[in-house]
Formats: sequence, structure tokens, C-alpha cells
Amino acid sequence: MRISFFTLGCRVNHYETQQLEDLARARGFNVVPFGSEAELCVVNSCALTALAQTKVKRAVKSFVVKNPNSDVLMTGCFAQADSEAASKIPGVKWVFGNPEKMSVVDFLAGEFAGNLGAPILSTPLGDRMNLKIQDGCDNFCSYCIIPRLRGLPRSEDFNLIVDKAAEFADRGVREVIVSGINTAKFSSPKGGIVELLDALDSIDGLLRIRMGSIEPTPDLPIDAILERAGDSSHKLMPHLHISAQSLCDKVLSAMRRKYSAGDYLRLISKAFEMCPEISLGTDIICGHPGEGDAEFAETFNRVKESPLAYLHVFTFSPRPKTLAAGMDGIPPKDIRARRASKLRELGDRIFGDFIRRNACVEHEVLLESPVNGVYMGYTQNYIKAAVKISKPGLKNTLVKVRFARISDDIPTEPVQAVPAADFPG
Repeated sequence: MRISFFTLGCRVNHYETQQLEDLARARGFNVVPFGSEAELCVVNSCALTALAQTKVKRAVKSFVVKNPNSDVLMTGCFAQADSEAASKIPGVKWVFGNPEKMSVVDFLAGEFAGNLGAPILSTPLGDRMNLKIQDGCDNFCSYCIIPRLRGLPRSEDFNLIVDKAAEFADRGVREVIVSGINTAKFSSPKGGIVELLDALDSIDGLLRIRMGSIEPTPDLPIDAILERAGDSSHKLMPHLHISAQSLCDKVLSAMRRKYSAGDYLRLISKAFEMCPEISLGTDIICGHPGEGDAEFAETFNRVKESPLAYLHVFTFSPRPKTLAAGMDGIPPKDIRARRASKLRELGDRIFGDFIRRNACVEHEVLLESPVNGVYMGYTQNYIKAAVKISKPGLKNTLVKVRFARISDDIPTEPVQAVPAADFPG
């Protein structure tokens, strides 16, 4: 029986879908890519924004149009946030909340026991994989519904995380992204995030470690993380995505964030000083209640003057059952959209500046699948590059490159690169 999976949202969602796909193969399902013909589809959904929920509905519709006699099971945060609305989407037959997510394959195997094939216990994996170390959050930021949908913080078992990463490496993965709903909350009797990074560093076959998005909390061991990111002998890459959400103290207070703009700016300045090649990214929400023109200008100007390399910009979307949804002072929708557009334009400019600063530096790229003699991949500091090499079979190889051409325009495509020296093989 053919089953496909569709995933939207955070890295944790993507990790969990990969685990569900493995479980499905082990139970005898034929896992096919989303968009193919299939008798079943599991949608692992997101509810972070109204747009995310719209995308989930579109995905279900696209599957049903192609497979009109097939069934859809929805799980994830949309299913958890509003199971009634999820069940009314045409084509959705079953709805499972987050606590039941990992049981959906067993459920479907029971429903279709006579239509399953031989189990497949292991399959090769791709170039980069998310590695879940933690779930849940207790920050209860004003705009965020995730603590209600994912629950309070809880960490995965230290040894099981390391074993999973080693399994990934055995299956062909060369880079893992350490991921969680609030990664800074990870803890275990064997140690915290730093000890875990060192344990991952010792895994044979694994070439790179990246950190997923992290919160700028006071107890974040940033010095130790930066020491490893700046050490070429450690597998942790010089790339951090540290969520800001705003760089205006008035707005941060309304958001119930636990730091000031000054705290955040000092943190990323330290990161740049300790690791000059680092790529620093952040999230910014435009139009939170209480953000006027002056408050937006504070964030805009501080971003412009900061060492940030790129931005993920979101337009404020009131979420039911969050504090912000009932606050006064929500800017009109058109103003929110205009501010987000302006900030995205700034993000494009600072990303272009970051690439140009890296133009004369030799980089190392982990090659991914080639297309017509061009391999895609990322530099250690997370610049996507297209490397032209005619030799086949170099996927998952680390190659030193130099950038061949940097456009004066804002780069929207991978940077063109060529090998800086002879490559292995």
C-alpha cells in the first residue's frame, strides 16, 4: 500500500516525519514522495501562523485532487490546535494530536493490515538531517501558541540522541542539525548542550553539526558554543540562528521576551568577535501589538547596524488562545505587511553584503546531489553554493571552493563556485 507524507513547519516536525516514514516502511507500507499517486497521506501540520494553516489545507486539497479515492490522516500542531476544523477539511478522515503523533503508523497498519508488503528496516538517507534533542517550551511569549500545542520542555535521552546521530551517519547522513522547540532548554544527567555537541563530534562518518534556532536565554552557554564553532577541528559549523523577534525594548516587553535589545545585540556582537566568519541569522515579527512607527524604526535601524547575515521576517498573525490576540494596539494589516516588506528588503541587502564579504575567502562545501555537472551545497557558514564539477560520484564530499562570480544585485540564486584545488578522487 502506497503512503506519502507532507510536512510543514519546524525542524522538529520534519524530524518526526522522517521517523514516521521509517516506521511505515518497517510495517510494510510503500513510502512514495508527496505528489505521487498513493492510497494514503499523512499530513504533519503546522499552526504557527494563519498562513501555515492555509498551506496545510492547500496540501490536503492537492493530494485529494490527484488521489480522489484515497484517505488523509492529519497530525501535528493544526490537528492539536483545532481538531474540529482539521476534521472538516475535505479528504481528511482521521485527526491525531501531537501526543498521539508517533502512533499513527501503527493505527494505519491496523486499518489496512491486509494490504501491506514486506517490512523494510533501513534505507539510505539524504545529505542533511534534523536531529531532535528536545520538545516543548515554557516561555509563553505573547504571540506564540506552541506551548499549548507542544507542552512543557522535555529533553530526549542523551544516549539515544547520540545513537540516532550515529545511525544517521551509518545511513549516509554527513550533516545533522541539532533541533528542538526550545533547544536552549535541553538538559540531561550526562550534560547539557555543550556536552552533547562534543559527543556528536566524536561520531565516525559524521562531518558536520549545525545548531537549529536557539533562544537568547541567560543560561545559554554561548561562550562554549562559540569556542566550538570557531574551532576548525570541531564539527560544529560557524552558523547560529538566534531568535530576536524584535529589537525594541517596548515591543520585547509586550512580547514577554526575557531579554532586552541591548542584551541581544551584545550577544551577537560577542559571537562575531569570537568567530569572525560566523553567519548570524534571526527571526523578526513585524506588527506586534504596541509596535508603532517609532518602535519599528528602532528594530529596523538596529538590525541595519548589527552583524546579522540574514533575516527571517514574519508578519504578526493573531493566534487564538494567545495573549497577543486580545491585546490593544494591533497595527492595521496593511501597515504590518508594509513593515515586513521593508524589513525583508533590508534582509536581502545585509545578506548580499555578507556574501560579498565572503567573496575572497576559501570555503568548504559539503556537496549534495549533482544536476548536469553542478553540485549544490552549503559553505561552513551557510552560504548556498552551486559548484561546477564534471566528475560524478562526489555527493557527500567536502570540497574547498572559491566563489567564481558575485553579482552586484541581491543574490537570490546559489552563489556560483569552483573548486579551489584538486578534490578527492
